[in-house]
Formats: sequence, structure tokens, C-alpha cells
Amino acid sequence: MDIHIKMNDLNEGDLRLWYVIQTKPGNEQRVEINLSNQGIETFLPLFKSCRSCHGRLVQKIMPLFPNYLFAELLLQLHYYKVKWTRGVKKILGTENGPVPISEKVVQTIRARIGSDNLIKLEEELQEGDIVQITSGPFKEFRGVFQKKISDKGRVRILLSLIGADIPVQIPKWQIKKVA
Repeated sequence: MDIHIKMNDLNEGDLRLWYVIQTKPGNEQRVEINLSNQGIETFLPLFKSCRSCHGRLVQKIMPLFPNYLFAELLLQLHYYKVKWTRGVKKILGTENGPVPISEKVVQTIRARIGSDNLIKLEEELQEGDIVQITSGPFKEFRGVFQKKISDKGRVRILLSLIGADIPVQIPKWQIKKVA
């Protein structure tokens, strides 16, 4: 693929397209900053991950696609800038060169960004939804979602234990919707 082009060969009407940039492990934010400093528009979708570590809830903000981010490029102008940016592994494509992605992909992901600039992954649970507990003392038990209790992520579910529906309050991150 011939990327060499003279600056005066570029027209203002040249189309910028979105490409997927593969980064070296853990370098997504470094690459985002470095490309932004070069005047290249980037998009690094992030989400909040909740995990249990030694019985405690640990929240961490992580990339939605580890080792990848999106960049809007005028390939003829930006190819070598991106290729040689610290932390970049490559621009995804074929053996013939980088392949752009549809702008709808980026728009669809951006549409899921909440007020905290993080991607909303979980769907809202409705009263009566069947859920399964994924960790804790009731792990693998199934129950019925009853209601959200607090903005801090606590929910009430009904577990069928010893022949009766028992209300149990647990963190939302400990359950997942079943079918």
C-alpha cells in the first residue's frame, strides 16, 4: 500500500474515516493522549467493572475493548503519525492495509455513554425477571428480581428456600439476568 503523499495533494473535502487502533497491553490511555496531542480525534470507550476481591467490592474503570481504541483518520496524512506513536501496535486491517470501520459502530457505542462518561452495559432489570446469583453464599441460586433498593447498587430478590419465597438484599453486581 502506497501511503506517501504530498501535503498539497490533500483536499479539504478528503474524508476522515474511523479505524481501530491496536495498542500494546495497558497502553490505551497513553495512546489516546498521544494521538489527541497530535490533533487526531480518538474514542476510548470505558466502563465501570465491579469485582469481588477478598470479600470486598472493588470498582475499576476499564476499557470496553482492552488493547483497542478508535481513531478518526485521514489515512494519507495520519498513517505514519499513528503507526509510530508510542504505545501503538498497529492499525487493524488486512495485508493490503488498514480497513476503516463504519461510523455507525462508533455512534452506537457513544449512544450508550451515560452522564459519567462511561458506557452503560447492564440492562435494567424489571420486576419479575429471573436472575441468578453469581457470587457470595447464595452462588448459583436462582430467584426473582423484586426491586432496586438504593442508588448504591443494592437490590431485593426473592429466593425460593425451604418451600417459601424469602426476600434477600444483595449487591446488583452479584446477580445476572437469566433468559
